[in-house]
Amino acid sequence: MGSNIQHCGVVPVTCRHARELISGPDLATGTRLLSCNRTRTKVVIGLLTGYNTLRRHLCIMGLGNNSICRRCSTKEETSALILCECEALASLRHTYLGSFFLDTEDIKKLVVGAIWNFGKGTGVL
Repeated sequence: MGSNIQHCGVVPVTCRHARELISGPDLATGTRLLSCNRTRTKVVIGLLTGYNTLRRHLCIMGLGNNSICRRCSTKEETSALILCECEALASLRHTYLGSFFLDTEDIKKLVVGAIWNFGKGTGVL
């Protein structure tokens, strides 16, 4: 596993993505997630925690050898990149999340449905 991580240029940091995109325990958000179907819940939680099918995570898991974003080809394909700053997804982000570019604090304020619609619209997950 270590050789794959080095090959991808990924340095694992425990829960970094989750801390970036989730403000903390929130009963209302938890309730909304539990009321969603399994697929929707999986996509939203995967986007917010970084445990998903994006390239950085696949490299960490030893299932890929390229962590660069398949859309913009400039940075590692992480949840934060997809949700906040990937230029290739700016139009979709504006449509589903209300802004061309967001910061991590903006993501913490989004509703579950918006994150689901964006994730589904990207076709990446």
